[in-house]
Amino acid sequence: MDLPVAANAREIGECIYCGQTEGKLTKEHAVPYSLNGRWTLLRASCEKHARITGAIERETARCLYPSVRNVLRMQSRKGNYPESLPVIIRRSGEPEPETIHVPRNEFPLYLPTPLFPPPAVLWRKEPKDHFYATLEVLHIAGPTFKQFSEQRGVAYAGEHINFDPVAFARTLAKIGFCAAIYTLGLAPLSLTPIRNIILGTDLCIGHWVGCWYGEPVNEMGGGIEIRVKASGHDIHVFIRLFAQFEAPEYHVVLGPASPDFIASGQWPFKS
Repeated sequence: MDLPVAANAREIGECIYCGQTEGKLTKEHAVPYSLNGRWTLLRASCEKHARITGAIERETARCLYPSVRNVLRMQSRKGNYPESLPVIIRRSGEPEPETIHVPRNEFPLYLPTPLFPPPAVLWRKEPKDHFYATLEVLHIAGPTFKQFSEQRGVAYAGEHINFDPVAFARTLAKIGFCAAIYTLGLAPLSLTPIRNIILGTDLCIGHWVGCWYGEPVNEMGGGIEIRVKASGHDIHVFIRLFAQFEAPEYHVVLGPASPDFIASGQWPFKS
């Protein structure tokens, strides 16, 4: 059995990271606003932890997806995007590259797709702080860089991408954690180790966050697809960002659900 994530907002009333109930509590976007996230947890993050999660989300949006967000006109709190985007070129006979700006509709748009091994908890008991990542790209709009080079008569054309795999994986961990809260509530997640991954106090990121290489869990249709599943009493979340472009699926393991929650009869994954 798997559960889709409901689209409506959910009231929490405490910080999902530390349990604080006093003071100002802010809303928490399960999927970053900058990635067109439509799920919102209300009164779910204290100011301290909102700053931490906001920083990793900004790093992901600013460094990994600036061109994608511009060309696809994704939502932004800063208003309009620039009408042109930078392309790095190298002309024949010139040793140094240069940067030119081209109109949005002429830009070679590629989707960065970070790839990780599957979560190591699936095959190893002891967490280790080894974390491996590669970056591939999918051409999704405009000319290819090869076509662009031929059109402009240059030897090379490309784009510079800053890739912080740790910030991206922590963003995925946050998406998975919030999606599970949306679906199951906060009660079953008292034991999850993913809080420390999100907050950066546990460096064993690859133990709990990785790619999914099995049969597809989420469809390749909408923009963002998320499903919550269980294996025994362990909670798993499967995330496909940019599903319309057949982007890879990510797998976040949240660990075992609270025994009290399972014993209460509210556990929806009946065997």
